[in-house]
Amino acid sequence: MRTIQSLDFPGEAKAVAAGTIIFRVDDPPDCMYSLVEGEVDILIKDVLVDTIHAGGLFGEMAVIENDRRAATAVARTNVKLVALDQKQFQDLVQRSPAFAMRMMRVLSDRVRRLNAKLSLTPRA
Repeated sequence: MRTIQSLDFPGEAKAVAAGTIIFRVDDPPDCMYSLVEGEVDILIKDVLVDTIHAGGLFGEMAVIENDRRAATAVARTNVKLVALDQKQFQDLVQRSPAFAMRMMRVLSDRVRRLNAKLSLTPRA
C-alpha cells in the first residue's frame, strides 16, 4: 500500500474514537484526511470496500472532484488524523510536483487493489 507523507498535511492530528463516523455518503467535500494512527473503514451501501491503515489517506475523491462524498468513513479503531481542505490540497498540488505524484500513486494503488478484490468476487 502506498502512502502520503504526513509532513504533506499541515496541522495537528485530531483524535477520533473507534466507531465514530468521520463522514457519510452525500456529505459536502470539506476536506480529505491523512491517517496518522489506527484504521478507518470505507463503506458503500453498508458494504466494506476498503480499510485505510496508518499512513493512508481517504476522502480525496470528494476534494479532487469538488463533489459530495461517495462513501462513508468510520473509525475502526481509535485513530489520529490530519485534515487537508480543498484550498490546502490545491496549493500543495501546485507547489509540489512530488506531492502530486504521491497522490497519483496512492490513487493508482487503490484502483489496483479494488480491481484485484473484484476479480476474486464470483459473478452471478
